[in-house]
Amino acid sequence: MKFRSFLLAAFALAGLACRSPLADLRPGKGAPSLNLAVRIEDHSRKLARLKDTDEPNTPAARQAALEAHRQAFEAALRAEATARGLRLDPASDLRLDLTITSLGEVRGKYIAWGILGGVGWGVGVGLLAHDARLAVGLGLYELLEESAFWIGGSVLMGRWSSPAVVEARLHQGASDKPLWEETYYVLWAHRELAPFPPAEQAKRERQLQASLRKVMGKLFHDLETIPGFPPAIRSPQVPASAAPAPAPPPPG
Repeated sequence: MKFRSFLLAAFALAGLACRSPLADLRPGKGAPSLNLAVRIEDHSRKLARLKDTDEPNTPAARQAALEAHRQAFEAALRAEATARGLRLDPASDLRLDLTITSLGEVRGKYIAWGILGGVGWGVGVGLLAHDARLAVGLGLYELLEESAFWIGGSVLMGRWSSPAVVEARLHQGASDKPLWEETYYVLWAHRELAPFPPAEQAKRERQLQASLRKVMGKLFHDLETIPGFPPAIRSPQVPASAAPAPAPPPPG
């Protein structure tokens, strides 16, 4: 029950996110163009959660791995836009800002919020009972229990899934207030990972690329409600850079 609550709290809130009616957006005559910006927050604690490597787990190595994932995600977005015939223009009136806030592991702030929430509940129960000793006792109990649950759960999630969280905001003109915003949560992307050979599927980089590709599919599905937004014309393909090299022909 606890683990189920953890999953819901950390990654399954997409249905509760605020949606603006993109169908009411009028970007002008013809198909809209977009000014695309992709960012990633430096949040990682373990390099092994981002790539398969023997490199030391240093901040510089983690930052480089995160940047590589950001670049691959942006390249996939631009390729999909090109395939659809969507124009990406830095001078466009519509600005799509994407931020990868979590990748490969649960962020420390989510763990802290979960632990503090449990401690607050225990202390609150004691205070409502007007019993200071009960408040301290329940608070300490919840601190130990929630710490084991959230820290252990985050380790298991980072090891056995490929979590990704991406925040999307659509702005018009110079306004800082978004016309529309959404947060996309992915735990695992079986369908997006399926085109890769089994050996590639086991690689951490491919798993995270698949999760971000699943986010991309959800994003474009939502953007298709904008009047005139070009629909998909092909199924997602494995990036050429990620596909294995062909086997050499047999001798003779």
